[in-house]
Amino acid sequence: MSQDAVNKKKEVLRQSILAGRERSHQCGHSHSQLLIDFTWELRAKTVACYISFGDEPSTNVYLKHCQLDERIELYVPRVIGENLEWVLFTSEQVTHPLGMSEPVGNATELQEVDLMVVPALAADSTGNRLGRGKGFYDRALEQIRAKKVIALVHDDEFFEAIPVAAHDAPIDAVCTCSELTQI
Repeated sequence: MSQDAVNKKKEVLRQSILAGRERSHQCGHSHSQLLIDFTWELRAKTVACYISFGDEPSTNVYLKHCQLDERIELYVPRVIGENLEWVLFTSEQVTHPLGMSEPVGNATELQEVDLMVVPALAADSTGNRLGRGKGFYDRALEQIRAKKVIALVHDDEFFEAIPVAAHDAPIDAVCTCSELTQI
């Protein structure tokens, strides 16, 4: 392969990554406001929410909002083996070997939350989500009773139907950049 061909492929990849990051960044604030409004409508007092990583829809503004709201206990996950453990959110975080931020502090055994916000690669209008295939949130939802589960996706990742397996935990709502849809 010629150097020109290599350079062109690298440039295409860069543009693709930057476009994805730009989309994610622009959506972050839209997701956050929709989530804040939904949390308020639910009068949620306990919230479990992922810390966004890479090209996932951003939860940064939402996490900060919940942290500042004295009525809300906010828990974020930490990866332990093949499971998640939950830690009361503070600003203190460390970087996991896989690159994502994780909370510092003692784990809490969550049994019930008013709202769980989960990441997804895709979601559908019948309450299914497609994760990254490791089952972290499916297992978490087996252990924690969540009154409402909401998946965050980009607008082009919300479908009529997606493939689903028996072990996939259902969701109650989908939040895209432009709307929040309860199922």
